[in-house]
Amino acid sequence: MLEKIGLSPGSTIYTGDIEKENPLISITTFDLQNVDSKNYESIEETLRAYSNISKDTKAWIHIEPISDEEKIAKLCSLFNLHSLVAEDILSVNHRPKVDEYDDYIFVVVKYAVFENHVLNFYQISFVLKGNQVICFADKSPDRFSIIQKRLEKLESRGRKSGSQYLLFALIDLIVDDYFLVLEEISEEIEDLEDEIIYSPTKRSIEHVHLLKRNLTNLKKSIWPMREVINTLMRSDSIEDQYRMFYKDLYDHIIDIIDIIEGYRDSVSGFLDIYLSTLSNRMNEIMKTLSIIATIFIPLSFLTGYFGMNFKAQTILESASAYHWTNLSMIAIPLALLGYFKLRKWF
Repeated sequence: MLEKIGLSPGSTIYTGDIEKENPLISITTFDLQNVDSKNYESIEETLRAYSNISKDTKAWIHIEPISDEEKIAKLCSLFNLHSLVAEDILSVNHRPKVDEYDDYIFVVVKYAVFENHVLNFYQISFVLKGNQVICFADKSPDRFSIIQKRLEKLESRGRKSGSQYLLFALIDLIVDDYFLVLEEISEEIEDLEDEIIYSPTKRSIEHVHLLKRNLTNLKKSIWPMREVINTLMRSDSIEDQYRMFYKDLYDHIIDIIDIIEGYRDSVSGFLDIYLSTLSNRMNEIMKTLSIIATIFIPLSFLTGYFGMNFKAQTILESASAYHWTNLSMIAIPLALLGYFKLRKWF
């Protein structure tokens, strides 16, 4: 973000960490009878293909990655998008939001990926413009191949419906991926709970803090989605027949937020469990050491008392003194162990 300081509004600067790469542009046109999908790597080819698409044709345009800011800026100009929209597309640290313009709706969402205990977010921007859905993805779930396969089915809802349903399907897939992330986090929480109860280490505490941070970031990413979907439901650009789908999507987001809150409470309680487990282990250690010390106290007394330099040592001068001493030093520990066992001290 530092490179944008001082620049005028609408400056197209990519703020992500993906290396500069030529974007792959796929254009899919569809209707009840046909689905046609083609990929383009140059702006010129995309311009020719896009100019042949009529306003009445249902089209889905997917652009990924967006690390080449110059080409993304040209594409935004090709699609007649506002300069502030182009800026927001390339500024990948935006929180989810929706902006309504005269002839299109601009939507920003976050795609979550959980790998190797690390949670990463990638920005995906959508433009709903008439019968067209334009998608700019920093990284997407396999370029939405699942949605592509749905469109290829003859009787699929996506082919029967318009671009407003397609936008719902794309966002719904991103939201569904949050459930997969939560499932992986749930497994980590279960493993961490067993680790803390049975074999806590300093690494356990680090893992607890990492999980809390991931859940906090996850909530920051999904929480604004409520307002995004709520705005889409109330938008005049969305037809009534599609509002129920967005309402269902809103319910899914509420479920995700509730799950996140439950996980955060569980992880927060792990610190108390960790301290309690360490305290119990310390108590067990102290009890063991106390038993050992108690056993050796009378033995130390015997050896210390009869080890003093007395002139008259009648007891030690007897013939059986050695055997009685050894017998006492064996009997006393056994008697103490029996007493401790009877009291259930171990």
